[in-house]
Order: sequence, then structure tokens, then C-alpha cells
Amino acid sequence: MDLEFLRALTEAPSVGTACQPVVQLLTDYLGAGYSRTLVQDGFCLFQKGQARPEDLRVVFVAHMDEVGGCVYGARTGGGYDTRVWGNQPSIFAEATLQAYDYLAADSALAFRVRAEVTSVDGEDRLVLFGDGIRPYRTVWTFDEQTTIYDDVIEGKALDPRVTLFAALQALKDTDNSEVGLMCVMAEECAMDVARKGVAFLQRNSPDLRLIANADVPSISNLGDGRLDLPAIRIFEGRNFIDPTFGIAVSDRLSSEGVDFHLSAARSGSQTLLFTPLAPTLSIALPATAVHLPRYQMSITGLRRCSALLGAIADGALHGAF
Repeated sequence: MDLEFLRALTEAPSVGTACQPVVQLLTDYLGAGYSRTLVQDGFCLFQKGQARPEDLRVVFVAHMDEVGGCVYGARTGGGYDTRVWGNQPSIFAEATLQAYDYLAADSALAFRVRAEVTSVDGEDRLVLFGDGIRPYRTVWTFDEQTTIYDDVIEGKALDPRVTLFAALQALKDTDNSEVGLMCVMAEECAMDVARKGVAFLQRNSPDLRLIANADVPSISNLGDGRLDLPAIRIFEGRNFIDPTFGIAVSDRLSSEGVDFHLSAARSGSQTLLFTPLAPTLSIALPATAVHLPRYQMSITGLRRCSALLGAIADGALHGAF
């Protein structure tokens, strides 16, 4: 596994549908051996070679946006009003932040900003300060360097980038044009954006056999959660994620010695939106926390998550479930 690429992937800023920095990283990393279907303000789909969406049988889904916010108008007393996604304003105000233009495609174009919390009508609001801010088109998030040591990955945006990386690795290892990776935007702030991906697959991929969505919950939200072990979630909050199918797949993979466990989560993801298209699995790899400037995940868990996704794709392609 290319952990240096994982470091770059977690450090890159991508917020809402302003995901070009991560899209560009993924495109450069996969290179000319993979085709790309990019739908602005929606998703980016990667497939091996010159495959078409019509060829897809298995799709890995992961989102690529992280928590942060966007800038609204300038304030009379200085700074800019913002909208915050993913945590309380105070968490962002106490952290080191970076901002960039909504249309920027390169992480190098990001610039440092700072934030303060103010009260408006009894509600905490975040005010952003810095040179280069442009009303209604600047977005921002945490600015942290990722550290990788022993079995630990520590930094920002591990949710979602670690499971995105696991799916990316599984895509490469599977090495099959019938398998695709759909990287969805804006899951942290506007989950309905994933409907663009659902509509696209519904129109263009009529022979899907399986969809697997991979995401990162806090370990406290995952039943029997372990940092070093991925899970198949048959329930996300109150949502059913094809539990009959998930349990049957779990039995088959357990008999093959794949490292994972069957679980359920208190929190949700975008998985439910994809269930009408094909039998669907919700894959979770937990972190010590989520939506903070720094938290931790396990490299062993990452490797096992990628192997689990690969085993799922192999089983679906060969009619095992």
C-alpha cells in the first residue's frame, strides 16, 4: 500500500462539491490505465482501461468530501459570515484552517485563514478572516499534516479518505473492468448529492450485481467496533441495508477466512440511496473519533478493509452470492 499517497490524500482539502483537489490526486495516481467519468457537483467514477459504465457489475462507493464550511457575505465589522458543516463552530475556531476557491483543482492553491465564534440571536456563528477570501466561493477546512507510525494513521479527513483509499486499493487489486469506484461529493453536508450517482448508474449500468459503500464511523457508533477490523453494517441508524443479503455474504466470507465482523451502526451514510439498484453492502472501518482536526485509525484495519472489499467484488463477479 502506498501510504505516502494516503498521506497526501488525507491532507488535501475537498469540501462540499469543491472536490477538485482530491479528484485530481486520484486521477494522477491511477494514471492512463483507468477511465474517468466526472459529473460536476456529483461524483467521479473510475474504471480500468477503456471500460464503459455499461460494463459495470460491481461498484465500490466512497465519499471524498470532508467537514468544513463555505463563506457567505462580508460582515460590517470585518471578516465573513460562514456556513459550517460537520461540527460546532468552536471546534473550527480552535483549529488551524485552510481555505481555497471553489473551482481550485490543486491543493497548493489553498491559503491559511483564521476563525472566531460570535453570537447572533443567541446562536454561535463562525466568522472567517484572511486575505484571498471571496464571498460565496471560498470554502475551508482543517489544515493538518497526517502522521503515520506503527499501526496508526493520525490526522484530519480520515473520514472519509481512509475508506476511499481502501476502495481505491481494492479497485487496483481486483484489476477488472467490470469493477468501478464511484467517489461521491458532499456526503458530509448534502447527502442527496449522491442521488446523481444513483441516477447515473440506473441509466447506464443495467447489469449491476453488487454495490458496496465504505465509510468511517466513530468507533462509539459501531456495534462491537474495533479499529483493526472492518465491519459489514446491516443497519445504519434506523435504515435497513439489505440485512438478509448482508448476513448471507457474511457467512460466505467468514467461511473463507476474511477478517471482518457483522455489525450495525447508530449513525448513517449514503448507502441507503443505492439499495434500489442492486444488492448492497455497507462497509465500515471505525476511527477513534470523526470530524475533528486530529484523530486516529489503524493501518491493519485499512489493509483488512481493502481485502474485504476485494473479496466482496470477487465473490460477486463469480456468482458466490
